[in-house]
Amino acid sequence: MKVLVWALLLVNIVAFIYFNIDVIAPPQASAIKPDILPEKMKLLTPKEVEAMPKRQEAISATPISTAPAVIVNESTACYEWGIFEPAKLNDVVTVINALSIKHQVIQQSSQEAVRYWVYKPPLPNDAAAQEKADELKTLGIEDFFVVQEPKWRNAISFGVFRDEQLATNLVNDLRHRGVREVVKSVRNQGNGHSTLVLEGVTRTLLGQLKKNQPDFPGTAIKEATCPSV
Repeated sequence: MKVLVWALLLVNIVAFIYFNIDVIAPPQASAIKPDILPEKMKLLTPKEVEAMPKRQEAISATPISTAPAVIVNESTACYEWGIFEPAKLNDVVTVINALSIKHQVIQQSSQEAVRYWVYKPPLPNDAAAQEKADELKTLGIEDFFVVQEPKWRNAISFGVFRDEQLATNLVNDLRHRGVREVVKSVRNQGNGHSTLVLEGVTRTLLGQLKKNQPDFPGTAIKEATCPSV
């Protein structure tokens, strides 16, 4: 019986040692395969080092996209700008040519040329005109400009109309909103007046036109039907 007990004990000890051999006796460092093998290393000559590809060359070799830039074309429209007296026609044509806008000059008969201008008479100086412009904006009025043309300098233009009733309605509306000394007058009576028809006008060009409009008081820039080809 004792022999059997000792035999079982011995078997357990042998089994324990067999399954835990790595813990009891870890492999020696020399048995682990090294990452770097000294006998495989090779010293390069200066010429071999020079021949190796450079990092900068590798970067520059990467292909660069040459896709063309996307150009967004602005939409265009046609506008009428008028009415102009003969003395002012050359001046406005100079402005149009400087902006490279295609245009036609349309002669107006005496009846067609009549327009009704709604404006506030010229103020004493630039400061007074700017103060009045700020006051109008506080009243919620945005559609106006301060005239720069010498004869009417510092007048405030609210609009030019072919229909007299529309001009009258604007005068009444401005007075109702607290604007005093608003005048409606007839423009362009007589012969020899012209309107410019402008083609291919972008929003950018329209902004440039409106910057020049104060030099031509009593005129209006309005979108129009483009001439047929």
